[in-house]
Amino acid sequence: MVSLAVRTLHVLTVTVLVGGTVAVWYGYRTAAVTDLTSARRYEWLFWGALGVLVLTGVGNLGALGVPGPTTDWGRTLLVKLVAVLGVAVGSAVRTLVVVRAGERDGFEADTANTALRGTLGRAYGVTAVALLALVVLAEVLAHG
Repeated sequence: MVSLAVRTLHVLTVTVLVGGTVAVWYGYRTAAVTDLTSARRYEWLFWGALGVLVLTGVGNLGALGVPGPTTDWGRTLLVKLVAVLGVAVGSAVRTLVVVRAGERDGFEADTANTALRGTLGRAYGVTAVALLALVVLAEVLAHG
C-alpha cells in the first residue's frame, strides 16, 4: 500500500512539474507574462517538487530493488539518472537567471527586457522538453 502511495505521489509531482513548466513557457512565449512573478513562483514550485521526485524515486527504487548495471533496465535507469542530473544543473542556471533579473530595478516596467523574457521563455521550453524526455524514460522503465 505504501509503495502505491509513493508511486502515485511521484506521478502526480511529475504532472505538476510538466504542467507548470509548460504554463510558464507558454506565458513567456505568447507575452501573456511580462514580469517575473510567474517565474519566481514556479522556481519555488520546481525545486520543492524536484525534492519530492528524488525522494519518491529513491523510494520506488528501494521497493523494486537496485538493478544490475549490465541489464537493459539498469542501463536505462542510469540514462534517466544522468538526465535528471542534467535537468537539475540546467534548472539551477535558469533559477539564477530569474534571481539575477529580479535584483535589477525596473524589470517589470522596462520594455528593453524583451530579450530576457525571450531567454526565460526558451529556458522554460528546454526544461519542458527535458521533463517530457524523462517521462518517456520512466515509461520505458515501467513497461519495458
